[in-house]
Amino acid sequence: MSEGWKRIDLAGGGLQAANLRLARRLKRRGRAYGLWAAFPLGLHHAYLEHPAGAWLFRGLTALAAALSFFDWRAAAAALVVMVLLALYDLVWIDRRIVALNRKIRSEVYLSTGTAPPDGFKGRYTDDAEQAGAGAHGRNKRVLSFAEQERLLREVAARSNRERGTPSDH
Repeated sequence: MSEGWKRIDLAGGGLQAANLRLARRLKRRGRAYGLWAAFPLGLHHAYLEHPAGAWLFRGLTALAAALSFFDWRAAAAALVVMVLLALYDLVWIDRRIVALNRKIRSEVYLSTGTAPPDGFKGRYTDDAEQAGAGAHGRNKRVLSFAEQERLLREVAARSNRERGTPSDH
């Protein structure tokens, strides 16, 4: 399945829009550990919203580089400290991701969203809707996932046309 569904703007509210916001904001372990490979730059701390740690690694890197011109033993000591901190970060990353993702979920799901669309009635049917359901009064079938995606693409395309922005297709 394509990743295009993440770009659909459902500007309304509801669970589907909240899930899309959540998918965009959650921190990924693979990305954090990939950034850890460049630990002297502190990118993994920056990704995990810990700027003090990011600047600590950058400062230690600059200190080791500066000390390498004067005293290689002091530069080596700074590098050893940095490597030990980086090894500790292998454990810290997982705990930080769990804490951040828990916080992000709370922010997304507990935030005050927009009001439901006009005419929204929830998941119930009244007599007028039952009368239009078919000759025998049966409910209409639930749309398949593919049909729901097609409708979402149409809504997104219509929204893009109204705003004057080009569509993804």
